[in-house]
Amino acid sequence: MDVQNSDESFQQKLTRKPIAVYPFHRYGNITILPTPAIMEGAEKLFQSMKNFNSRETDVILCSTMKSGSHWAHEIISMLLHQTTDYNKFGMLGKFTFECQRDWEGLEEEDNPRFFHTHLPLSYLPTKHIENRNKIIYLNRNPKDRAVSLYFYLQGKEGVPIQTWTEFFENFILKDDLYGGWFNFTKEFEKAVEDKTANVLSITYEDLKMTAIPTVKKIANFLKVKVSDALIKDIVDRCAFDNMKENKLDVSVLFHPEGVSTLWRKGIIGDWKKWFTVAQSEQFDHLYNKEIKECNVKFIYDDKKS
Repeated sequence: MDVQNSDESFQQKLTRKPIAVYPFHRYGNITILPTPAIMEGAEKLFQSMKNFNSRETDVILCSTMKSGSHWAHEIISMLLHQTTDYNKFGMLGKFTFECQRDWEGLEEEDNPRFFHTHLPLSYLPTKHIENRNKIIYLNRNPKDRAVSLYFYLQGKEGVPIQTWTEFFENFILKDDLYGGWFNFTKEFEKAVEDKTANVLSITYEDLKMTAIPTVKKIANFLKVKVSDALIKDIVDRCAFDNMKENKLDVSVLFHPEGVSTLWRKGIIGDWKKWFTVAQSEQFDHLYNKEIKECNVKFIYDDKKS
């Protein structure tokens, strides 16, 4: 999953053998996508991440897979650089911690450095948390996320073909990918509530239903001065159809036929077409058990405020 070699064009990458994303790599009590950095030594990678020399100007976007990472990443990048050009300051993979193979090289990067990870809060650089450097925590209602993850993984190199029912049983009810959605959510929600880190919490649904106020909130958190006109232009530029048509899509590197599975519907409530009544009740029971101590609510239908 290493997409950071600037000497190799994107088109050249497409001619390579597809990169396998399965079987997931086991590390401790979590599983993780087998990036080259992970396969070279997960323990070394995670220790390097914890010891990373974070700067005051660094920003980290933290999200579970299929929560709108690429969408939010583009919006935040535009705000940081006050532009509506699609990100040209380094592909997302280059600044994704679990893909990082050149920690020393990051010291040469100009400010502001903008990082991303799917890992839980406990994996983040110690210095970044202790110095209260900026973290943007992005989440999504877990039912839509589950369906999106199902379609994203299907057909990827190495991933077994599964029905929705099989995926629900094997990947959703037994989720430990990057520590699992529940663990990820509980860690960040506790940090937000206890103010143990400098975290801005946003959701996929916020960006979808109240885009302009949410982007303004992000801009205020980042302490960047942007006009209302620029915020509107960023929201328009990052609308789903525009992103789908224009943004570089690295998901084609992981599919045997070079097919994109990054952009699908971009809606709220698609889970209703996939979860049976019994599955929905089963998941709700698990959710209520796991999240009972978290003061967090998600929107599951775009018709609800």
